[in-house]
Amino acid sequence: MELRQLKYFVSIVDMGSLSRASLSLHIAQPALSQQLSRLEDELGVKLLDRSVRGVSPTGAGRAFYDQAVLILKQIDNAKVCVTQADAGPAGRVVIGLPWTISNLLGLDLLQEVRQSFPGIQLEIMEGPSSLLSGLLSSGKLDLAILFDDSSNSGLAVTPLFSEPLLLIGPPGSFEQRQSLPLSEVARLPLLLLSPPNGIRRKIDLRFSEAGLHPIIVGDINAPRLLERAIAKGLGYSVLPASGIEDWIRDAQLDSTEIAGEPLERTVLLSTSRLFPLTTAAECVTKAVHRLVAAAAHRKRWRGRLLNDAPQHKSPL
Repeated sequence: MELRQLKYFVSIVDMGSLSRASLSLHIAQPALSQQLSRLEDELGVKLLDRSVRGVSPTGAGRAFYDQAVLILKQIDNAKVCVTQADAGPAGRVVIGLPWTISNLLGLDLLQEVRQSFPGIQLEIMEGPSSLLSGLLSSGKLDLAILFDDSSNSGLAVTPLFSEPLLLIGPPGSFEQRQSLPLSEVARLPLLLLSPPNGIRRKIDLRFSEAGLHPIIVGDINAPRLLERAIAKGLGYSVLPASGIEDWIRDAQLDSTEIAGEPLERTVLLSTSRLFPLTTAAECVTKAVHRLVAAAAHRKRWRGRLLNDAPQHKSPL
């Protein structure tokens, strides 16, 4: 078995097509097919199912893919370690940030890494927590910030922060009221994040437990559009503090808490149990901890720091 065969196989699975993989790798498709056949013969199993729509890994192929990604990543890490021995932390680090956290910490993280670790090439991938969890498990990300609505036993997570989910409205909506009862919230025209969504599940569960039937006038799966719609007076919503702090400071939105048991979510710094962190990724991890603490201390992020909480085996 050769390393190039592992690289070819990973590319085929990622591309979902032999033809697309051959273009990406700059290898003729017959030669690529031959290498794949040799690999399957050596392993004694079928790795890919072929159809008119492309290729997909078999059960054995998925297991082999995970190991191939791990091996290739370890080789890359070994090369980086040699560089770090003389020049300090270096290499590429990919972190996944949900849109709310990206708005709050993304720019600060880029600046921190650029100034403190010039040898690190930081890539930030933005997406929903569920997507980032899968990418982290497959080795596409080095680390990610996820939420307590995720579920993946292959991840090691450290709780960072507990933030409230706030009732959001147009400027001046709440006239400095500290909170609104859930029964009053249910009578407002609500624009909510489209299901399936962790925040939406928490909201729907709270209404259901209270026996309330809220007036939901729209489901929006575009957080920034949702914020603009609320600012224009088209409705109200329930969103995490991290996503709307800047809007509130600029008086483009108003917010208040929902009375009763706190409605909140836990922010988790997550890594894969399968793929060990490089020194560069560990540096980025420490930078994230510092920036979260700074945002809390400077009142840029409402909630509670959980930095000293013990590590859990998987998201709750």
